[in-house]
Amino acid sequence: MWKIFGSIIGIGGNFFKNKAKLKELKQIQSHEIIKAQTMAVVDRIMNNTESDNQIDLITARNKKYTWKDEIVTYLFLTPVFIAAITPFIMAYETSKWGSLNEYTKQSWQSLNELPDWYMYVLFAVVVDVLGFRSFMRKLIEKYTSKWSVKNIT
Repeated sequence: MWKIFGSIIGIGGNFFKNKAKLKELKQIQSHEIIKAQTMAVVDRIMNNTESDNQIDLITARNKKYTWKDEIVTYLFLTPVFIAAITPFIMAYETSKWGSLNEYTKQSWQSLNELPDWYMYVLFAVVVDVLGFRSFMRKLIEKYTSKWSVKNIT
């Protein structure tokens, strides 16, 4: 009788041991999946950053062979330059240097009257000139991830 009782306890003990081991294996598997997903994200970010840096380097090297970039840059920076210089011209012509602050405010507000596409292109030109592709990619990913989370909920 003790042998039967011992066998039943042994079977029950093995059942609980196996159940605990299965739970442990599932937890290890879950950790490994999270680790693999994290590494995939890190690898993607590193590859994108490296490729952006290579593109910036190639672009910078090729700029010395063409005037196209300079023409586009100066074309889109002209309104900004005019907005920066106009207050000083107005203050000089009117001899009202005390109004320079108001002239500056009016000049920069005039940039708001330009079309929206101009601001987007100007931003892209500045990103290109300063070589901020990696920064832009991260900013866009951050913005789009927040946008997609808002659309899901």
